[in-house]
Amino acid sequence: MIKRTSSTGDSLNQLNTGRGRDRDDAPGSFDVETPEHKRAQRTRSTASPFAWTRAMLTTAASSGAGRDARYLAIVVCGLLLGAVFAARLVFASALARPWSASSYVDASADAMCGSDAPRHVVIVDAGSTGCRAHTFEIVPGAAKPRFQLRAIGKKVKGHTPLASLAGVGDDAVADAIVPMLERALAKVPADERDATPLYLWATAGVRVLSDEEQSALWASVARVVSRRTRFRLGLDGGGLRVENERSHFRTIDGEEEGFFAWLAANQLSGRDMTSVGAPDAEAVPQTVGALDVGGGSAQIVALPTSKILSPDERGRPPADLLELKRRVYVRSYLGYGANHVEKRMWAAASKAAKARGESKATIPCAFLGRTESVDGVTLTGSGDFDACEREVRAELGALQTRDGSPMRAPADVIGVGRFLAMSLPYHLTHFLHVALPDGLEGFPRPTLSSIKEGARRACATKWEDALAGWDGVDANTATDRLPGRCFDGALVTALLEGGDTAGEASPEGGVGFGFSPNADEIEYVEDVNGNDVEWTMGAAMCLIHPARMGSLRCDAGGMRGARNDGATKAVAVVVLLCAFAVFAAVKGRGLDLKIPMVVPKNGGFRKGGGMRARSASFSV
Repeated sequence: MIKRTSSTGDSLNQLNTGRGRDRDDAPGSFDVETPEHKRAQRTRSTASPFAWTRAMLTTAASSGAGRDARYLAIVVCGLLLGAVFAARLVFASALARPWSASSYVDASADAMCGSDAPRHVVIVDAGSTGCRAHTFEIVPGAAKPRFQLRAIGKKVKGHTPLASLAGVGDDAVADAIVPMLERALAKVPADERDATPLYLWATAGVRVLSDEEQSALWASVARVVSRRTRFRLGLDGGGLRVENERSHFRTIDGEEEGFFAWLAANQLSGRDMTSVGAPDAEAVPQTVGALDVGGGSAQIVALPTSKILSPDERGRPPADLLELKRRVYVRSYLGYGANHVEKRMWAAASKAAKARGESKATIPCAFLGRTESVDGVTLTGSGDFDACEREVRAELGALQTRDGSPMRAPADVIGVGRFLAMSLPYHLTHFLHVALPDGLEGFPRPTLSSIKEGARRACATKWEDALAGWDGVDANTATDRLPGRCFDGALVTALLEGGDTAGEASPEGGVGFGFSPNADEIEYVEDVNGNDVEWTMGAAMCLIHPARMGSLRCDAGGMRGARNDGATKAVAVVVLLCAFAVFAAVKGRGLDLKIPMVVPKNGGFRKGGGMRARSASFSV
């Protein structure tokens, strides 16, 4: 029950006006406008509200009810806060439904584990020759495999290398990448596009930039994507979080690129890599190796038979992808890609001609009769494949000496049994197969000797005839790349085959990975069962995999749909019980409390209105 009293509140009125009041203000009544009253009103209009609160509590404390009033106020506030907090937890848990856009709230954790994974993901390979966007559908599995990735259509190509955008403005970056990104996102159903994450990762072309150039470039890309596309990136307060920026937009190293390509090659070849780390996981099956040569780097990746099981007595399979990566033989060679090696060799030929005082020179690595001007020197191709291969080996040998990175792979790596070669090795061999009148013998598993013979015949072709007969016959050989196919033949065979630079074979210093010229263990592929064999699929696997690797692992919130609903409700119940226990403890004292209340006088809080104190008694 509640009853009004007048004893406590009148003290506050004395503080307000400087004199006591024994009467209640009736509606419409006014205080006498004395000079003292006016000064008190001015004081009230400028005083801090905290001063009024302190005055109220000080006055209330003059009776025994003051302390009890504060106890009850604390209990009531605790109950209200507990109820609000519990309701918020339960409400947030209800929103975090599997596959909903609202459950994908923090891209630093990527929320790409278990039932919370989005239905689609877009991975962009920002390579040395251009950007390629791959759109994948994620299909969870109830049994092995744990999930599947289905490529939606063909990759969307952007022809501007990301590295060439360093130092330009955001508008130029947007013009180069946004159309490609929009086409990739258009493959996703309209109602799921806002929940689709994007990962735009760069390889060797950006690796050669300085740290400052890379930081500025990625900051520009992050601004463009977050402001001009609909991808889910984990926005916080209108800006992209730093950790999300580093997750979604970054330069991957060569070992990551090689491992991703190896994962994709094995998954598409029928090896279930999604079960790595599962409680019922068996030993990793016999795997295939991967060979990848791009515009800026070259990689060789394989899991030696001796590393399928751990070397300890338990012989256990790998516990997660990070441990699997440690067992895999991964070597990446930055600067060994086609664009980088060709550019250095052409520049060296021009420099040598200038040193001789000549304005013309002959180079063996170009089609017969083709001319090109480099630094004021006209270089003319002789189409001599064997001489070209010797010069390429010399260049690779110089790179090995400079970097201290031997290329020759161990015998248990070469002896894996089957390798898939992708990117440039496939583009070269497929070109030779469709360009030569009788094709490339043994394609798609030609021997290195067969590739050499085909490249030798192609290089010796007159440039006019090559341009007239071969331009456009191969989808992966654009007009501006056709002149380089002679050089490509020498580079691919020099990289893959065992050999040396000075006529002496050496396991440590020999040039090339060490494959036999007459073996056919290498299969040159672009896709397996209609799926592109590229590192982007392996990257998507690492992002989604329940046993993820390193910094890409799932955090405690990664399985929100499976765990957090029950946890949040349990926390809500505990909060309510604690608040009720405190309330019951206070109620058990049987308090009869007087709580001072401050209400506005006639005129309210307007100028001259002032405050009037009252009190009420609560029996609890």
